[in-house]
Amino acid sequence: MIYDIHTLQNRFYLYGHALASLHSTIPLFLKHIGKPKENVDAVAFPDEGAMKRFKDHFHGFDLVVCAKVRDGDTRKVTLQEGNVENLRVIVVDDLVRSGGTLYECAKVLKQHGAVNVFAFCAHAGFNQENWKQFINGGKKFGVIEKFYLTNSVPTVTQKLIGIEPFVILDITESILTDL
Repeated sequence: MIYDIHTLQNRFYLYGHALASLHSTIPLFLKHIGKPKENVDAVAFPDEGAMKRFKDHFHGFDLVVCAKVRDGDTRKVTLQEGNVENLRVIVVDDLVRSGGTLYECAKVLKQHGAVNVFAFCAHAGFNQENWKQFINGGKKFGVIEKFYLTNSVPTVTQKLIGIEPFVILDITESILTDL
């Protein structure tokens, strides 16, 4: 079972020795945030890849698409499609490593009038403890008000339990159901 695979071609890395069963953590996340317009008005995607992977899960939410261009370690993010003025927005992606793309996306959304910006990533692959940038005192603190992650990478997320702004969603029940 693979949850929120980054690119569909990755399913072929198993070379036919195993059959990949593809699943998503988005239904778990939706149970947590509630119905459209209840706690979140719009869903933003940091790039077209995330939009293509996840948009069908978010019926009833306004959809927003950003675009990113990487230049070494820097990212330039722009608002490509949608309006976030006076909305509560959540940025959705499959994987976070440094958090740079999510942070830059959140900044752009706030510059365009978003009232609140949250983030959700299925897999917390923070390298070199980059998650510390998002906690109180970190250089990226305060832009993303709540940062939802699943515990699909427990070696990372076990360190984040109870630390603001992180909210860790347990995927155990989803795995048992999907078996």
